[in-house]
Amino acid sequence: MDLTQKKLALFDAHLSHRGLQHLVDCASELFGNPLFMADLSMGIVCKSSNMGEGEQDFSAEGDPDRQHGLAKQAADAGFMDWIYHHDQPVIGEFEAQPRYLSARVRDGAQVLGHVVVVETQRMFSSDDERLLPVFCQTLSYELRRTRSNEPSAGACGPLLGELIAGSAREEDDARKRLQGLGYAVPATVRLMLFRPIDERRVISLAYLRAQLEQAFHGSMGVIRGEECLQVVDGSLTEGQLAGKISKSVYCGGMAVGVSRPFAKVTLLDWAYRQADAAIRLAAVSREEALNTYDDVAAQHLLEVASASDARAQEALVVPEIALIEAFDARDHTDYLRSLATYLNSGRNVAKAARALGVHKNSMYYRIQRLEELAGIDLANERTCFLLQLSLALKGYDPKS
Repeated sequence: MDLTQKKLALFDAHLSHRGLQHLVDCASELFGNPLFMADLSMGIVCKSSNMGEGEQDFSAEGDPDRQHGLAKQAADAGFMDWIYHHDQPVIGEFEAQPRYLSARVRDGAQVLGHVVVVETQRMFSSDDERLLPVFCQTLSYELRRTRSNEPSAGACGPLLGELIAGSAREEDDARKRLQGLGYAVPATVRLMLFRPIDERRVISLAYLRAQLEQAFHGSMGVIRGEECLQVVDGSLTEGQLAGKISKSVYCGGMAVGVSRPFAKVTLLDWAYRQADAAIRLAAVSREEALNTYDDVAAQHLLEVASASDARAQEALVVPEIALIEAFDARDHTDYLRSLATYLNSGRNVAKAARALGVHKNSMYYRIQRLEELAGIDLANERTCFLLQLSLALKGYDPKS
């Protein structure tokens, strides 16, 4: 069968109205090899009946770790970038796997995913490379008819968009709306921002989001333009976030910015500003590593020092200050003032004690209690610096 006859066979399979599986199996027979289609989130849309099972299932459906590894290999080799920017197919090879022939599937300007033909039964021919774009186009027609090309979108996407834009102001209302969408909102949240910095290693943002939802179960995510945003539990430390990402999330070519924890979801606009600053102001924007806000907090505070936004104080003050304020309100103590006096006295215990009119031993006790209450280390220079900046924003400067 020559190339023209193969094209006609594909059109006949589509026009027969026998369904998506029939078209895919017909194409597999024409290529002489098994094939599958994955959407932008690497979810398997369809695969030929001769694909096989286990290690012979080259779609890796149901095996996220294997699929993650294969996607990473393809992206690192530059194949994902080529596939999603061209209609011309590419032949690639996975480590310890057969070669593959792949091309994107699109409906007009909308890219739906990509097809992979696996070289397991016969060697690829030049006809295969010319036939694959035709099959991809025929497949898009079939998907349009069966409505299988609807892009998946998280239910929380519109609301998250409002929150990150700073449009939602009522905290209780925002939390109730998120809970109504099925999200158990934690007491505190962090925002992770994934921004592409190396277009040669592009990976589908939908795939990135799917990985994040799997790694951070119950979290909320949204894609905005060329960025992927994920709202995760604020109780997770930076080390825990980094561990989860390095273990199960491929984000090659991306810089990752992480905000501080926030007690209010209506401050997610400021969380975005922090995550953005973590990437922009980093000495070196580290690819596939966390750029944390506290590393650039001083520079960012200088940027917003003249801002008239009254919410800046609430957003930029480190969360440990709120813990101390809550304890003071509950037990009628004055630990926040004690902390400010201690830091503004150059961490001189005797000088702080005199300023507060207490015994030096009492000052030592207060320092110990502050460390216990807020989980801080007042021997850490960086911690003290950030605390002092936050206290200054709240009016506890040395003069006061």
